[in-house]
Amino acid sequence: MPAKFLKSVTSAADIPKSGKPQIALVGRSNVGKSSLINHLAGAKELARTSARPGLTQTLNLYDFDGRYLLVDLPGYGYSAADPSQAQHFAGMIGDYLSEAEQLKLVLLIVDARIGLTDSDRHAFAQLREQKIPFVVVLNKVDKLSNAVVIQALRPLRAVNPEISFLTHSTSSSKGLGEIRDVIERAVRAAATK
Repeated sequence: MPAKFLKSVTSAADIPKSGKPQIALVGRSNVGKSSLINHLAGAKELARTSARPGLTQTLNLYDFDGRYLLVDLPGYGYSAADPSQAQHFAGMIGDYLSEAEQLKLVLLIVDARIGLTDSDRHAFAQLREQKIPFVVVLNKVDKLSNAVVIQALRPLRAVNPEISFLTHSTSSSKGLGEIRDVIERAVRAAATK
């Protein structure tokens, strides 16, 4: 799918008023949000990736085929600098989720190897409280057995038995089609409103 980087901004107010639906990626630092963007785009270097947590420090906007914007939010739960920077990122994420008028879906990315963290639970609760449609994506499942993936799902099911979730692996392409389908449904639903 043709995709291009548009720009980086520091608030929802700075996002161009294109009327395009927005799909946001939310998750801890180094959970694989940028790798997922590259995988969705079929590109290796559209979004910068790093083994070092905290690389994404702005709202990074990607245009997918002129149909929707993918918004990569800074990772939560880690800051190499200091607690005030982590607090700044949390505020930026919260403000975006509250103010983004065209936000149609959030992909809440969780590292399947680590499982649900307190930061993930907080994000989950915020999305539910604000009634923002979201799907949990268990990422980095390529080296895990199905039993371990099922075990990683238990805490998610305990929070909400009807939670929507997908699994994803960049190396094996597992789940890529399903993620694209979920995004496509959100974009189509936005077009009919």
